[in-house]
Amino acid sequence: MVKVKARNHALYFVGVLSYLVSLIPFYSINAIRSLILIPILVYTLPILEYLQPKISIIRLSYKDFLLIILAGIPYLFIKPSIFIFIPLLLIFITLWLFYVKNAMWGNVLGTTFLASLSIVWSIFVDNNFILPSIYWILYIFTGALYVEYKIPYRKLDKKVVEVSWVISVIILIILSVKTPLMLITLLEPSTRYLLPGAKLSSAKEIGKLGRRGIKRDIFFVILLILTGTLTFLL
Repeated sequence: MVKVKARNHALYFVGVLSYLVSLIPFYSINAIRSLILIPILVYTLPILEYLQPKISIIRLSYKDFLLIILAGIPYLFIKPSIFIFIPLLLIFITLWLFYVKNAMWGNVLGTTFLASLSIVWSIFVDNNFILPSIYWILYIFTGALYVEYKIPYRKLDKKVVEVSWVISVIILIILSVKTPLMLITLLEPSTRYLLPGAKLSSAKEIGKLGRRGIKRDIFFVILLILTGTLTFLL
């Protein structure tokens, strides 16, 4: 009997949405580079999926390092930017967390790192509007904490979720002084993250939580696209 490996659909989902976020507001980017980025994603995301379980136990072979180099080659051709330090810092912290056997926080920061690739991709397509990526990163970070809190066997206080979102909102309000329209995107997530409710009663409910999360993530990105684009048009 052939054993079929389960795909990490969440990784691909966040990766694709991160790509869309990196293009906002769409009309002020390098169209050719945005198209070139598609095949780059097609091979980058499977590499990340392959490496994820190995990174979580810090067990990488020479082949794995070669794959990391292969995935990083296209980004040697982007212009230098201070924002690159955000994903670099996140992957460094993620590796350290897995090294010290803190899997829960490693998963949270690992997911956030994936969202932070939207910054790298924004720079790749010559998009100077990085703010949507900041929104996306903070949203995904708190969202990952929210999921971890909801899991019955995770020892995470809901106050961590609430405080994380309050800090995120404060940061985004400060950064959005000239783009207040984008703050609309924070309304729906605030109803979840400021009032996270009780933990799930059973691990069987995790799948349902994930399906609801997918719809809400899509809604968040749609709002981010609309408000981010309108910000430049108005």
